[in-house]
Amino acid sequence: MSLTFSGRQGSSPEFETLLEAFDGDRRVVVVSSQEAIQDYGLSAVQQKASEKHDAKLFDAAGRIKVLTTDF
Repeated sequence: MSLTFSGRQGSSPEFETLLEAFDGDRRVVVVSSQEAIQDYGLSAVQQKASEKHDAKLFDAAGRIKVLTTDF
């Protein structure tokens, strides 16, 4: 199931972009490098996040990470 993105974004002290998404009513935090968004575009990062979510590729904190190396 693809994630639905709310459009809300934030940033972390590590210069990462945080994207809010939902799987039904369950909130999912997507962490992306700013470089991935700049190099590949926000829609590509969101698509990659949905693919990783479907494959259950969460980090230790339960978030989905999308980096330039994922492309």
